[in-house]
This record gives sequence, structure tokens and C-alpha cells, in this order.
Amino acid sequence: MQGGHNWMGGVEYMKNIVFALASLPPEVRSTFEVCLICSEELKPVASELSTFVSSTHFFDASQEPLTVPNLIRWGSTKILFGQADLRLDGALNQAKIDFAYPYFAAARWRKHFRSATWIPDCQHKYLTQFFTEAEIQMRDRQFSLTANHASVIVFSSKTAEADFKEFFFKATYKSEILSPCVYPLPEWYESDPVRTQEVYHLPERFFLINNQFWQHKNHLVAFNALKLLGDQAIHPVLVCTGSLYDYRNPLFLNTTLQTINKLGITHQVYLLGIVTRLEMISLMRRALAVIQPSLFEGWNFAVEEARCLGKPIVLSDIPVHREQDPPHSIFFENNSAEHLAMVLADAWKSLTPGPNREHEDIARNSNLKEAQAFGYRFLEIVKG
Repeated sequence: MQGGHNWMGGVEYMKNIVFALASLPPEVRSTFEVCLICSEELKPVASELSTFVSSTHFFDASQEPLTVPNLIRWGSTKILFGQADLRLDGALNQAKIDFAYPYFAAARWRKHFRSATWIPDCQHKYLTQFFTEAEIQMRDRQFSLTANHASVIVFSSKTAEADFKEFFFKATYKSEILSPCVYPLPEWYESDPVRTQEVYHLPERFFLINNQFWQHKNHLVAFNALKLLGDQAIHPVLVCTGSLYDYRNPLFLNTTLQTINKLGITHQVYLLGIVTRLEMISLMRRALAVIQPSLFEGWNFAVEEARCLGKPIVLSDIPVHREQDPPHSIFFENNSAEHLAMVLADAWKSLTPGPNREHEDIARNSNLKEAQAFGYRFLEIVKG
């Protein structure tokens, strides 16, 4: 299991692979078993996935390496979602694992299972201002090792693949594209979006940004757009969900709050922080539209969630967003508060609160098929 509280995108990536595999027909599911390894921190996530996997194994990242006795002795075809960590190598090499993912190989040493690694993006090569020099060097070393030693590298987008080949080109690895797909769970459509809105004391009409408050997610361009609209006597409301902590810049929250106050939009911005997954989906269903202003992505889950729910979405015009290209999307010039303000003014005037049942039904049926196609595509990578 990748990710954690500081990177929920990695968690959702792994969850949706598990869900997609579980959505396949019984005769296909009977040909493999899915086993999960994750840290103690992610026990709640593992519990959520327990009915979809054959077994789950926990480890404490601060303790000694896993040993074979800590892993189940698997027999038939097994797919292991393993932490990309050198301490697992010995155990996995001895256990009866057929395929490990995502798995980082530091050297081409002999092992008895197949594997593939995953590279989310090369953000640190473009937005150097958001990384320390030490972190840039660390990522460069890790990516170079991956290029040299991984037999298969999986990318979430053609954009990410092209970036990696430009900066870390090696002819020795095979690349695969596996664009993440969000699997719609039945309980998403059973919740009451109006009730969730009332719990958080939100107005009836609002836009939603569902992103962690990392600098590159670019909430500030949306805040500046609200200021420009206020100068025109237009006062949209913006609701933000997601962690308020940026581990790269712990003071960024202060900057965010100061900006909101300085722009005079405190009555228009609601910072909810971390909400439950079901609450987030419910708020997305209720919102007029989703805004995704990010400066850089490898593939964005908020975009896929909006697609899954048939929601209008306002997107920054970056290559990977163009590649995702969800229905009901409107693009604005990247990092332009002026252009975003124009788009939001039109949306504020024309859109109504959700949920739109017709759009949801169409999107839900489409996404169930896409989730199965995603599962089959993953199995193609597994089989090699």
C-alpha cells in the first residue's frame, strides 16, 4: 500500500486497483488472489479493503525487516501489493509470490517473482521551487535507479511517461500506461448530500476543491479569482476539503489564511480540512462544480471522482488534465486568476446544486465498465 496521511493520492490509487480487480467476473477472479502489505498507520484503509483481498499483512516501518514467517505461504497465483522497500526483498524472494506491485528493485538480483514499479510523476523536475535541494537529489537518485534496474515501470499517464523518458531515459526497462480509474461504491449514492451540507453549515450553492493544501495544488489562484469576482459584485462560495498541512512547507497554511484575510473573502471560503471519504463524495455531489486548479499532476483523482459522479469540473489547462479530459469539463489558462474568474462567473450564474441523478446514472454505468477495463489492463501488466 502506497501513500498515507501525507499523500492520500497513493492510498486511493491502490484502493481502486483492489476495487477494480474485485469487480471482474467470478471466473476471472478465481484465477488469482490479492494480498496486501501495508504499514500499521493504514490499518483503517486495510479494514475497508478486507472483504476484497485474500489476506493482509502489517509491518511497523520503524522495526526490523519482514521475515518469511510473517508472510503467508501462498500457493496459487498471487498478486502482492507491496511497499516499495528494500527490507521486503528477502522475504518476498522466498515467499510464494507471483507478482509484486508496486515494487522498487534497487538492483537486478535474482528473484523468484515478477514485479513492476510505479512512477506517479516527475513534478520535482518542473516545480523545483517547491522542493528542497536534498529532496530533488533524493528523487533523482531514486528515479535513476528505477530506470536502470526496474524491468517494468508503470505510469499513470502518457504525460508522465514522456517526462520520465526525457529526464531518466534508459532503454532497459519496459513502460506501461495504467491510467487510474475511480470505482464507484454503492454507498456513494445512498448518502444525503443536503444533510452533509447542513452538518458543515454550508450555503446551498458552492464550488468544491478537494485537494490537500500543498503549494502546487494552487488554491491561491482560486482565492484570487474570488477577489476579482468580488470587485464585480459577484460572490461565489468555495468549499475546500483535504489536509491543511504541507509537509514541504509547514508554514503554507499561515500563508493561505493570511491570503484569504487580505483578499477580504473570509465569508466566501470554507476550509473543512480532512473529512470522511463518504462526506467528501457527498459534498462533491452537492456542489455546483468541482475546481481543480493544480499546477502539476501525474493523474488527478478529484478529476476522476468528478467524472464518476457526472459533475461539471473546472480544470487548469495542464497537459495531464487535457489527457484526462472528463465530460462536462471547462479549462482555464493555467495559473490565470483572471481567466478562472471569467469561467466561475458563468458557472455561478448557470449551474444548480446537485445531485443531478440523470448525469450520475450515466456516469455510474460508464465508470463500472471503465473499472472493469482498468482491472483487465492491470492483469495484462501482471501477466507480462
